Amino acid sequence: MTAVKEYMNTNLMTCEASDNLSEVAKCMREEDVGFVPIVENGKYAGVVTDRDIVVKGLAKGSPDNVKVSDIMTEKIITGSSDMEIAEAARLMQNHQIRRLLVVDQDTISGVVSVGDIGKQGSDEIAETS
Repeated sequence: MTAVKEYMNTNLMTCEASDNLSEVAKCMREEDVGFVPIVENGKYAGVVTDRDIVVKGLAKGSPDNVKVSDIMTEKIITGSSDMEIAEAARLMQNHQIRRLLVVDQDTISGVVSVGDIGKQGSDEIAETS
């Protein structure tokens, strides 16, 4: 069976929970991503999406004055790098999420997206589902 670690993107940028929305938005623009894992004291604390910034963040005020911790999603669904990719795909489907944060021992190892799975292994996943 194929593990998540063979599909996941390990080249992730993270932001701190104490960062403001302007800082996170700039990082998203520079990296051309819409999803950023948030860390606090070296451990994952949540995630922020570009949609979170617009829908939750801008409603709270100036992006320079709103902290990521005020809008981040803290209860996130995670997987591990050794998890079978079919299990990760089912987890994403069951929770209706497009990205699964991969966490090993409270440390972010990477992220796997629906697109990653679709591009690399749709035939294999279909056989095991």
